[in-house]
Amino acid sequence: MKKILIILGASSLILLLFTHPGTAASGCSLGLRLWYTAVLPSLLPFLIFSNLMVATGLFRCLTPVCAPLLKGLFGISDDSCYSVLLGFLCGFPMGAKVVADLVREGHISPEEGSYLLGFCNNVSPAFFLNYICLTKLGYASVPWLLVLLFYALPLIYGMITRPFYHFHIQSAEKKQASLHRLDFPMLDACMMDAFSTITRLGGYIILFTILVQFLMLLPLPPFPLAFLSILMEISCGIDQIAALTAVSPLSRTALVCTGAALGGLCICAQTQSVLSGTPLQVGTWLKGRITIAVLVFLLVQLAAAAPALRGCW
Repeated sequence: MKKILIILGASSLILLLFTHPGTAASGCSLGLRLWYTAVLPSLLPFLIFSNLMVATGLFRCLTPVCAPLLKGLFGISDDSCYSVLLGFLCGFPMGAKVVADLVREGHISPEEGSYLLGFCNNVSPAFFLNYICLTKLGYASVPWLLVLLFYALPLIYGMITRPFYHFHIQSAEKKQASLHRLDFPMLDACMMDAFSTITRLGGYIILFTILVQFLMLLPLPPFPLAFLSILMEISCGIDQIAALTAVSPLSRTALVCTGAALGGLCICAQTQSVLSGTPLQVGTWLKGRITIAVLVFLLVQLAAAAPALRGCW
C-alpha cells in the first residue's frame, strides 16, 4: 500500500510539472530567491564556522561562559552546551547539524544527542523578531512577552524530558586532549561540507516551495490553503496566514507562531538530511516540535482570556 501511494504521488507530481510548467517555474524562482537572499548569506558563515570549531575542538572555548547555567538546567556535558547555544541562536537546521557533528566526531554520545535534538533546533531569533513579528504580524515594536514565551517553551520541554534520557557524561579533562591544529586540508573539508549542506537545504526549499505553489491550484478556501502551506514550508505559509484578513489578529499570531515552532515538512526534510551518517532519528526532533507547537498555540490563545497580558504583545 505504501509503495502504491508513493508511486501515485510521484506520478501526480510529474503530471503537474508537465501540465503546469509556469506554476513550477514560479515556485522554483520563489524558492531560489528565498534560499539565495535569506538562507545562504545568513546560514553559510555559521556552517563554515561551526565545522571549523567542531573539527579543531575550539568550540570548547565558548562553553565556559554558558556551561554553568546550561549544565544546571539540563544535566548535559560541557560539549553539549555548544549545540544548545547555536541551536537557539542560528536557526533551523543548525541545531540539528551541530548535534549530529558532535555525535559523529565522538564528542557526545548518541543518547545525549537524541535528548538535545528534541529542543535544540529552533527558528533563529533574527527571523522570528524581524520577519515574523515586525514584518508579517505587523507589530510596531518587538513583542517581548511573545518572544519570551516562544523561546522559553523549548527550554521547558528540555528540562521536562531530561529524566527520560540516560547517558554518561565524560569529564571535561579527558576531552581537552582531542584539540587539533587547523590546517588547509581541514579548512577545505569544512568548507566543502558547509557548501554541500547549504546546497541540499536549498534543494529542499525549492522543492517544497514548488509543492506549495501546486497546492494553490486546489479549489480550497484561503484558510485551509494557508494551513497546508505552513505545514509544507514555513516562509510561504507564514505569508499566507498573515494575509488572512478574516482571521482575528490574535488567531493569526497563534497560527503563525505555531507554524514557526513546528517548522513544517521542509525543515523536517532538512533535519533528516543533516542527521545522515549518525544513529540520530528525525522522529525525536519531530516529537519535540509537535509538542512545543501545540503548547505555543494554546498559550498564545490564552491571551484572549487575559486582556492585561494581551496588551503586552
